[in-house]
Amino acid sequence: MPTQITDEMPDTWVHTLVTHIEAHGWTIHDAHETAIVINLDHTAHAVLNAGDRPFLVIGWTGDGETEGATHWGLSVDGVTVPHLDGLGGREPSEVADQAHRVLRTGRPEPRQLRHAMPYVALSEACRCPLVHPCGGIVPAPGCAEHGDRRAPAMAWHWEADCHDKAVSR
Repeated sequence: MPTQITDEMPDTWVHTLVTHIEAHGWTIHDAHETAIVINLDHTAHAVLNAGDRPFLVIGWTGDGETEGATHWGLSVDGVTVPHLDGLGGREPSEVADQAHRVLRTGRPEPRQLRHAMPYVALSEACRCPLVHPCGGIVPAPGCAEHGDRRAPAMAWHWEADCHDKAVSR
């Protein structure tokens, strides 16, 4: 039997989660006690292979009193979600970080992928993908700033440590 989002999230939890999701730069389409609906941008749409589904919906399978499990799914209308996946996280900030990771990488869990935080602000010429919750990059070989022929100073870390890094963008 598939998981169904039928339980209500406490109002304060919804408000806090929305605040954290918006802090990551996402636009909320709708938010209420049963679901938080996020508009997909062009990158998230491509990463998630969303087709005709412009929304990511976050729901909760808790009972409103005890901690629930969060889930996510893609939706055509922001209401119906044919397939749910686990999102993880217990606190709103953790759930927002997981949602951000889903929207940038297509998966909520970190991989052991090493990536960098450049010491200098990125210019318009940078073509490196920004797919990490910390704002870090994986240098693209053809990037004029960070590619194979350049050696910019950058702080490197593993994706699993992103939660501890400050979002710089």
